[in-house]
Formats: sequence, C-alpha cells, structure tokens
Amino acid sequence: MRKYSREVVAEVLAANDIVDIVGAALELKPAGSGRLKALCPFHNEKTPSFTVNRHRQIFHCFGCGKGGDAIAFLVEHDGLSFVEALRKLADRAGVRLPALSERDNESEFLRTRLFEFGKFVSRHYREVLQDRMRGGIGRQYLKTRELKEATVQRFGLGYAQDGWTNLLDAARQAGLKDNVLEASGLFKRGERGGLYDFFRKRLMFPIKDLSGNVVAFGGRDLGDSPAKYINSPETAVYKKSRVLYGLDEARDTLRRDRYAILVEGYFDLLRCFDAGIEQVVATCGTALTEQQAALIRRYVPEVVLVYDGDAAGIQAALKATGVLTAAGLTVRATALPDNQDPDDFIRAHGAEAFLERVNKAVDFVSFYAQMSEGRTKTIEGRTEVAQEIFGLLKGIDDEVRVDEYLKRTARELGLNDWACRTEFRKYRKRAPQRRTPARPETPSSRPISRDDCHFVAALLDDAALRAHANTALRNVDLGEGPLAEVLRGLFRSEASAMDMGLETEDARRLYAAAATTALEDIGDAEELVHKQTVRLEKEALRVQAAQVQAELQEAQRLNDPAKLTQLLARKVTLDQEMEQVGVT
Repeated sequence: MRKYSREVVAEVLAANDIVDIVGAALELKPAGSGRLKALCPFHNEKTPSFTVNRHRQIFHCFGCGKGGDAIAFLVEHDGLSFVEALRKLADRAGVRLPALSERDNESEFLRTRLFEFGKFVSRHYREVLQDRMRGGIGRQYLKTRELKEATVQRFGLGYAQDGWTNLLDAARQAGLKDNVLEASGLFKRGERGGLYDFFRKRLMFPIKDLSGNVVAFGGRDLGDSPAKYINSPETAVYKKSRVLYGLDEARDTLRRDRYAILVEGYFDLLRCFDAGIEQVVATCGTALTEQQAALIRRYVPEVVLVYDGDAAGIQAALKATGVLTAAGLTVRATALPDNQDPDDFIRAHGAEAFLERVNKAVDFVSFYAQMSEGRTKTIEGRTEVAQEIFGLLKGIDDEVRVDEYLKRTARELGLNDWACRTEFRKYRKRAPQRRTPARPETPSSRPISRDDCHFVAALLDDAALRAHANTALRNVDLGEGPLAEVLRGLFRSEASAMDMGLETEDARRLYAAAATTALEDIGDAEELVHKQTVRLEKEALRVQAAQVQAELQEAQRLNDPAKLTQLLARKVTLDQEMEQVGVT
C-alpha cells in the first residue's frame, strides 16, 4: 500500500527530472521534440525502443511495454519498492517526506527498520575490527590478505567476535526491538527460546543493494568452523538470487567500460578493486541466477568470466555461460593457471597480467570446448559436448552470431561444418528456443492498441483537439478499459499520470506509450481524433442498443406493457442517434 498522498508524490516527482534519473543508468540519445532513446534495460534488443519524454516526465518501451514515471523506473530498474524509490528521489532532491508509522504500512515500516539496522550492524562490526582488543584476530587475518586500508574501509569490512551475544547485546543496548532483530536474519533462537548471534568469530563483508543499503552480510570463518564462508539468510530486504556483491561500487565503471568481469568470491572482487580494476562483480560463492544475469545486462552488453582455475570453478563457469547467454550477454571466459583464483593470480603476477588474460579471454564456445577437452577424444564425447553447446546457442536471437559460433563449435571439436549446422537445426526443433525470459500472462502484458496510443498522443499534444474530444464525448458512456480510464483522467487533468488518477497498470502503460510517441508518427492528428471520437460514440451506442434489446425481450417475457412502452421509446431515440453517426 502507498501511504503517501498524491500531493507528496507529485512534489517529489516535480523536484526530479526523469532524464537525469534514467540518464544515470542508461545512455540516452536525443530523438527530437524533447524525446530521448536508449536500448531497453528490461529486455534484449538491438534497436532502441526505450523512449523518455522530458516534457511529460515519463518513459515507455515500445518493445516490452514497460513504462511510467521516475518512481516506476527505479522500481523496475533498481528493484526498489514504491516507497524506497520515492524516498530515494526525495533524498536526491532535498524533499522532506512525512515519517511512516508501523500502522501506515507494516511491510514498508519493517523494511525501513531493517535498512537502519543494517547500517547499525555494519558500523558495529567495523568498530569491532578497528578495536585492537576486540578485533585483533580480524586485523591479523587481514594483514595476511595484504589489502590496502582504503579498500577495507571502502567495502566496510568488519569483525564478529567469538561469543554468543556480542551483537545482540549491542543491539538491545541501542534500544532495538526483538521483532526487527529476528527479521534481520542475524540471530537464531536457541533451544530455550533465547536469541544468539548468527555470525561469530568471522571477518564480515557487508552486502549492499543498488541503493547502497546494507541488506545482508557474508562471514569468513577465522576459527575452526567447517563452513569457511556463510551468508545471511534471506529476509524482507535480501533475496540472494537478485543481489551481486560489489555492483553498487562497480556500476559507474561498468557503464563506462561496457563490460563486466564476473568473479566468484569476496576476496577475488576486493583484490581487483585493490589493484584498480573496478569493472568487477561477484556471485559470492553461489551459482549465478537468471535474475543476476539480467541485472548485469542492465549495465553492460558483455561479460568476462574469471572463476577459480580448479575443477569446481571451471564447472561453475561452464554453467554460468548458459545463464549469461540466455540473458542476451556476449560471454567470454578464461581459466587461471595452477588452480589459482583471481586473488591469488593478481597477488602473484599483478593487475596488468590479470587484465591481459581478461583481454585475451576466448568466446564461450571455445572456452566450453577447451574446458571439456577430456571428453573430446571420442566421437561420442565430441557429440555430447556439441549438444551442450547447442543448448547455449539456442537462446541467442542473433542468427549471424549463431552462425559464427557454429563455425567455432565445428572447428574446436573437429566436426564437419555442414553436419554441425544440420544437427543444430534438429536440436532447435526438438527444443524450441525461448528468445525472451518467460513472463506470466497478466493483463499488463496485453499489447497496446496503436490507434488508442496515437489518439491519446494527439490529445496530449493539442489543447484544441482535447477540448473537441471532451465536448464530443461528454455524454458518451466510455465504459471500462485502459482507453476509457485515460480519457476520463485526461479530461480532468493533463499534468501527469499521477494527477490523472490512473489506477490500473494497463491505463498507465497506455498513457506512457502515448506520452513518448513521436508526433510525426501520428499523421493527420485532427482527422485521427475525429475518427476515434466517432468510433467511441458508435461503440457506446451499439452497447446501449444491445442492452435495450435485451431488456425488451425480458419485458415481453414478463408481459410488462409499461416497461415495453418506455423501452420502445428509448429504442426509437437510439435508432435516430445511431443513424446520425452512421452506425450500421
């Protein structure tokens, strides 16, 4: 639920320029008449269909249909809730929001408390690490990792003491409530019901979302635990499949360099940043997910996989190539020598040698074939590897790229080029490729009518045409649906979708599409508006006529003379009106 008033939301939106908000995430290019275009971050495309209208302060993608205002963009792009996006824009513009109480919105209130608690815990662990007595073990261990102090500070590393209630005691002393502590995932309940610390005697890595909020922690054991690394459990603010370690720090460099280096662990990423290599994100030891791949795709078109050089790391890299290619990313990969991970390699050989390996990383087909070398000594093994590569290729919708990758598959595996193509076509028929990630069928996925879109765009652009349509449709029952909702809102107000009071997602999408439509695409706006108003009048009359006909039949069945007389008179009037506007 949104508990902030329309006036508060409108004030925040008015204080921010959507071009600045979107432009901080995407490369926008002018497209005329206050419009700007970019490649959509929400689906794979080669030709820009994502459009921002500076005058209307709205965005819309004509490819996937997503659209809305600056808040909607942050919700979609950064994965924020409505209130988090509103708060982010308010902070950016210096607008003070009224405080939400738990009674206003329980879930948002809890999320806010968890973000605040994340800051508290991060600060607590940092202070412990810096304390010579309490953080001595953590400080000694960090010396062996040879990280610069600036890197340690930048990523907020800390230390969880060896003890059952160190964090718990600090939190309670600060007056924090048990419901927030339990919801944070940083405590467990013992057999007697009491809370105790989840992390103990571990070096701590704060995990942040795209807004810089600490949403979880990773911990590296410095004692004798069988689990070297553990992460916080999922919470209301942390979904591990949707978060990448270091992305909040790396995203500006990713946009600039146009590619990402993907590594597995905390220290791999920290070592890269420590060496001045900042286009790096990490999966933190978990298998790469579709959501994480889609997140990377928002910032870069290409990924270089640099996982550990041991067998487990290579297997993880091979699995990751499929997830990344399915997300529409160009993928290259390299395996480090002597079972080294990126941290080991950079410490041994330096940043330049590491970047040289990154630059020489091979395409994912060649990498997959090379890493499967043990299976390619037999015909059966080569066939098996080829089928696995086909599984990666089927998700690519660029036929030129597929053709080149098939050539490389044949070359790397020593197969006949023609036979390789033939088998791939058979594979594709057996397993139809999904060019875009499957989305649930919802009303918001229905296509927008081109005529409706151009009709609303014409009304938005011309006050005289808007007044004409308002007069023509004043006594017309528009019924329900996105067009009817937009027209009613438009005739009340033309400022924004928020001011128009649009409630349904379909109506907001129609408005966003119309507001970002190029006027030159509309043609003769006056003729279009005339045709559309007449169409709406006719549709309304047909609906009324059908309703009167049904009521006439019911009155005849009930033998109600008075009702029949009334309905017949109504039918005569309707017939005359229909004749005037040419309803057949």
